[in-house]
Amino acid sequence: MKSILVTGGAGFIGSHLVDELVKLGHRVRVFDNLSSQVHGKEQEVPSYLNRNIEFIKGDVRDRDGLREAIKGIEVIFHQAAAVGVGQSMYEIA
Repeated sequence: MKSILVTGGAGFIGSHLVDELVKLGHRVRVFDNLSSQVHGKEQEVPSYLNRNIEFIKGDVRDRDGLREAIKGIEVIFHQAAAVGVGQSMYEIA
């Protein structure tokens, strides 16, 4: 069993990766900024996110926050990204 950090773990791909890692018996920590562009105005931990994880709200661009999130971590899956999908859904040309 490994201690794993998934940045962007509340996103579509990240959350599915988290589910699989938990199924394999790993300890999983999610680090996600819950961007309103992706998650809407709701800034709570998404209900679809696996409950057997540790969640930290933060941004990978924040060095101090990221340093804190990686403490005790053996493996990092970097899934965090700035995407335009949410914006493009509302700004259709």
